[in-house]
Amino acid sequence: MKEQMKKIFVPILLFFLFFGQMYAQDKVKEADSAIKKKDFTAAMQIAKEFLDIDSANTALRILINIETNNFVSKGLYVMIGDSYAKLKVIELALLNYAKAEELDSLDKEIKFKAAELLYKDERYTDAVNKYFAILAIDSADTKALYNTANIFYLAKMYPDAALFFDKYLVYEQLNGSYWKAAKSNLESKNYQKAYDYAFLAAEKEKNAKEIDKIIAVSAAWLGKYDESLSYYGKVEDSTLSKSDIKDLINAGRTCRSIRKDSLALIYFNKVLSVDSTYKDVFWDVATLNYTLGNYDTAIEFFDKFLAEKPDFEPAIRFKAFAFLQKKDYNKTREYLLEAIALNDTLVDSYFWLAQSYKALDSLGRSADVMEKMIKFCEGNPGLYEKQLYDAYGFLGQTSFEKKNYGASIPYLLKALSFKSDNLNFTFMLANAYNVMKDTDNAKRYFYKVLNLASDRSMEYENAYKNLRAMGELPPKPPRK
Repeated sequence: MKEQMKKIFVPILLFFLFFGQMYAQDKVKEADSAIKKKDFTAAMQIAKEFLDIDSANTALRILINIETNNFVSKGLYVMIGDSYAKLKVIELALLNYAKAEELDSLDKEIKFKAAELLYKDERYTDAVNKYFAILAIDSADTKALYNTANIFYLAKMYPDAALFFDKYLVYEQLNGSYWKAAKSNLESKNYQKAYDYAFLAAEKEKNAKEIDKIIAVSAAWLGKYDESLSYYGKVEDSTLSKSDIKDLINAGRTCRSIRKDSLALIYFNKVLSVDSTYKDVFWDVATLNYTLGNYDTAIEFFDKFLAEKPDFEPAIRFKAFAFLQKKDYNKTREYLLEAIALNDTLVDSYFWLAQSYKALDSLGRSADVMEKMIKFCEGNPGLYEKQLYDAYGFLGQTSFEKKNYGASIPYLLKALSFKSDNLNFTFMLANAYNVMKDTDNAKRYFYKVLNLASDRSMEYENAYKNLRAMGELPPKPPRK
């Protein structure tokens, strides 16, 4: 059966090919005859028939024959341009379109043909200039507006793309233009327009994942952080680019600058969910967790940061402070000593090192650190009032408890210069003066104890007895 079909089909095909060839030859002869009679319109009509069936070579032979007879016509040059375009002879096509334009500079269709050919040839600047020429004739031509916007968009010239998408969308809303307008405005940092266009795209177009990302980024820049994070939650981590990660980091740091630390941390954690080794955010994540009281996580990220920058003193110091908050005083001491080895001028490092020694009952080491700290603080007592008060009080009390009463007096006096109503320091100072037989100062501070203490307290009773022993008559005895 197949063999029989072949025997029938082949002769029929040969017949039609022969008939077609004969028909074409007849039409060419007809065109040549029309040219000899100067009937160029008829000849051009025959050329158009060949052009319509993609016989561009035949059409071109007829059209060039017409042109050699000194016939000048816009339509002739357009058809010659179309023929060369089909044959992919770009320069000759553009040359003939240009000849046609010279005969009619307001014909938009000729300019469109040239612009589209230039675009296909990747000569984008020339294509855009041709669209500009169209828009100079008709500023509302939607095809020219869209194509101009799209060329700028594809070339990543986003501010220009945004401008022309804005103009196009006034007249028409096709071709995914809302999404492209949103993207162009986002890249141009026109965040409000990006945000508005993205919602229109979500309503009318099908780019859900990309739209979610645009809303997430633009909302963050507009300060709508909760909404931004909600949309980031819809975006798959695998779709986030390096540029998207930078947007996340910027949003996180902006949140942090306005003290929205919890939101900032969510942005940075999103970065780490994309790439857990993204070291640019280790410091942010460490310090934010420290601020928010997540000390174990803070320590984890201080360690990751220090793996890259092992001598960065602030990271070591805050790692020590995280251990301090966990009441791990051994680790606090260890890392503060390491921090001080890198920078021995920071009062806080000495202050908390002394506190950690104190918590470990290494009172002598604590006192040594306090002495060093005082040297840094004494030049600016207003700035370091808390530290000096604590240091002088501690050194005074330590000396007193060691029965080094004479040494305790100057420290206690300095502590009381910052806070004169401290009963404990006042009581120790009065007794120190008494032991040192400085009766006048002893009386003075015992009377202060009576003013500060409850009349049922041990301090009141002791001060009263000492004053009585000195021959003084205090205003009232302690009540029994």
